[in-house]
Amino acid sequence: MTTEEFRAEWSSHLDSAASEEIRESRFVHVPANCPPWTASGIELALGEQVSIFATGRAWLASNSAAWQDSHFALWFRIGGKAPIFRASRGSRTFVVRQAGELEMANIFPTMWADESGAVAATAELFQRAAGGFDVLVIRWRRDAQAGLAQLARGSAHCARIAAGELAAVRQPPHPPSGWNYLWMVGESDVFSEVERGVIRCDVADEAAILQKPVSAPFDSDTHLGWSWKIDSLPATGEESSLSNHDYLSIAVEFDNGRDLTYFWSAALAPETSFHCPVSMWRGRETHLVVRSGNSDLGRWMKEKRNLWNDYAKAIGGPPPSRIVAVWLIAVSNFRHGRARCEYRDLELINAGGTRTLVTALSE
Repeated sequence: MTTEEFRAEWSSHLDSAASEEIRESRFVHVPANCPPWTASGIELALGEQVSIFATGRAWLASNSAAWQDSHFALWFRIGGKAPIFRASRGSRTFVVRQAGELEMANIFPTMWADESGAVAATAELFQRAAGGFDVLVIRWRRDAQAGLAQLARGSAHCARIAAGELAAVRQPPHPPSGWNYLWMVGESDVFSEVERGVIRCDVADEAAILQKPVSAPFDSDTHLGWSWKIDSLPATGEESSLSNHDYLSIAVEFDNGRDLTYFWSAALAPETSFHCPVSMWRGRETHLVVRSGNSDLGRWMKEKRNLWNDYAKAIGGPPPSRIVAVWLIAVSNFRHGRARCEYRDLELINAGGTRTLVTALSE
């Protein structure tokens, strides 16, 4: 959708559907090659409710096949301060917790350096990006749900988008109890607890990292156990290549800042290990293949790994002392596909059979 089409379609819909509920509506364009924050000119007041609708894409000027949509690459903050956040559905409704100007940023092709919105790149890196994003910001007079309900009437494209946002506002998605999304990747709707001890992952052209803090000793008797049912894989080839680096995994983070992530590969042989092909993660994350291929998809499979042995084989060097977190990772935004899986019975087991439950044992 072009800038002109986006603005014309939404302008017409706002005029006909919800004009009396809107305090202010404004369109903002965010060029992909600007480092990184763009002022919107929209001053938000403490306590007011705001909805955002976005479209657009950023890509590498030298390689248009490397791209990200607005739901992943476009971020927001208020008054130049944390928190930074994104609209993972392509839309988001929120209550303003700190007054200030709404700012917007493209993070592609780099990553965040801190939670206030500093980037881990120089301004020159952004000149590699092309494209941009268009954003509609709506400041509501009262409750956002009333205005969204009016926008959701009818069968127009904008009405369907508003209906989806209204549903999310009425029943907000929450991560499983005790888990949080890694701030630098952002909150999303990818993970949910569907029954006691069972976490479902449904990822489509997205990336999400769910983390649960733990504190467990790391020694030669430390094991990680879990069961998983992979219904579909996000990759079709070897995930060790950057262009095909889509995967579903369980990771363990250590007190030395490294993490070891176990995944089910589409094509790599079991026990294959490699450092992450994403340059900004290469010194931190190491991947190890547990299973491969499609033959056991759709079936619950039980795993148990000796973490000490796997760390020595895949990472090497002086071993860390403790495990500080367990992660669930879902990536499908390199090939822009979709994947689904479920996890249960996730636990750390130490010497003497001491168990640290990461998920409640399923019933």
